[in-house]
Amino acid sequence: MKYFLLIGGFTGFVLALAGSLHAGNEPVDALKAASIGCILGAFILRGMHAVLMSSIHAFMLDRAATAQALRRKLQEKDRSN
Repeated sequence: MKYFLLIGGFTGFVLALAGSLHAGNEPVDALKAASIGCILGAFILRGMHAVLMSSIHAFMLDRAATAQALRRKLQEKDRSN
């Protein structure tokens, strides 16, 4: 999770700094915008990482339930034969 937080912060910082400097803002104002972009970028990517991990977890649980149901169905079929 730290990796995603760092990457999001760095990306937010660079994008906000470049955009602010490209817009013609003073360097001090650009650094203020970049620091805010760093925090926002870090939390946005952290949230996206949490959603991704939640989705993977739900997929694994669903797959395990499907496999268990298939095993039960095959066992019932073997018993009836």
